[in-house]
Amino acid sequence: MTENKLKCGIKKIKIYFYIIVYIALLFSSCKQEENIETAEKQLTPEAQLAEIQHRIDSLESFVSTAPILKPATVAPNFGLFQTLQSVGLDLKQSLKIINTLADTVELGTLRAGQVFWVGFDQKDTSKAILFRYAENFATLHFLIMDSAGEWKYKIVEKPVNVRYSMYEGVLHEGSNLYNTLRDIGIPQVMVGVVAGVLECKVSFRTDARVGDRFKILLKETRFQDSIWIGGKVLYAGYDGSKVKRSEAFLYEEADPKSSFNAHYTEDGEALIHSGLRYPLDRLHITSGFGYRIHPITGQRAFHSGVDYRGSVGTPVYAVAEGVVAQSSYDDHSGNFVAIKHSDNSQSWYLHLSQRGVGSGARVRSRQVIGKVGNTGRSNGPHLHFAIKQPNGQWMNPLLKKMIATPKLEGAKLAALTVQVKNIREILSKTEAAESMDIGDTLQATVKWVEAL
Repeated sequence: MTENKLKCGIKKIKIYFYIIVYIALLFSSCKQEENIETAEKQLTPEAQLAEIQHRIDSLESFVSTAPILKPATVAPNFGLFQTLQSVGLDLKQSLKIINTLADTVELGTLRAGQVFWVGFDQKDTSKAILFRYAENFATLHFLIMDSAGEWKYKIVEKPVNVRYSMYEGVLHEGSNLYNTLRDIGIPQVMVGVVAGVLECKVSFRTDARVGDRFKILLKETRFQDSIWIGGKVLYAGYDGSKVKRSEAFLYEEADPKSSFNAHYTEDGEALIHSGLRYPLDRLHITSGFGYRIHPITGQRAFHSGVDYRGSVGTPVYAVAEGVVAQSSYDDHSGNFVAIKHSDNSQSWYLHLSQRGVGSGARVRSRQVIGKVGNTGRSNGPHLHFAIKQPNGQWMNPLLKKMIATPKLEGAKLAALTVQVKNIREILSKTEAAESMDIGDTLQATVKWVEAL
């Protein structure tokens, strides 16, 4: 009897142990989600103010007098011009700030609630002498007015941790791809990105089967080891009963804004089935789609496309095969080209310095059709790129999936080969890392290894 009680007691202890471990895992998962949610939100105005005061102390050689700080909060449907003017900046000062930052910071996409900080001169409270933008918790951009009245740019980058994390999952009955990715612990902010990469290779409506397996390698950047800053999908592998083994690798060039930075097969095939290409080799958005304050007129107006920054003379490419519907000039658009495509949509390219094709010409995908310029109503060299739907309505070009090229060749393919080798080495080391597996409580094993 005593022996049976002892066995029963040991069994209970084991059960309690597994329950405690499982609860700990759940708490860890919830804590991670909490950190991710925190990272998605802006710092509170009070915390931002304390941060700025600290930075001003360290930058006192640039700041002649302590500024009067005001938060510029983005309201719904507000652009950056409206946001800056809401705290007292005039059009001229707003333009100067935006143009000074344009080469280094992408400010084309704003979200309601986002906070910028503007510092005003104590003697002239209408004059801005400091501007601060937090790209994330670890990357802060400052503009400081020097004694000569010129803006000086300074970036403050706090230490971050870089980790490689591998996730493995299995498709289960009744669960969709997004839920499966969440269940195996992929950060919420990365679920859509991971799903997009997998969906480039697998049709989950028709070809996915219960029991299919996939493997994801993420490169994650975190601030203070807990707050998620950013992530990249380095690798995605899929092995199914209908879809045989397929792999996707991230290809990156030295320029982080290169339009060639995307996912490819090991042989260099692009993993987006769309026939659309990017209009430039380098993508730096200076103004997004939708309503904004026009930088020249100062009036609220609808912006029908996306503005990409570029030097005068930079080649502009046709995003798809088609026929040139218009190649002309007007005072608003400057030199412009409009191309009609097989689905009756049109792509538009404005403010060109040169037009390389005439009306009625047939163009192929990625053919040079002009060069970036500053013609028409423009306040600096850029390409205004827009897409008009068959019904005549403008659509946000950023919602269209595009690729720079259907296949990498030459030096780019050689560079991809090297990167694929490096990714496979990271995969091998990550798979060899120690992991924890407690019965059936986890659908996948998550392994971490610090980046060198």
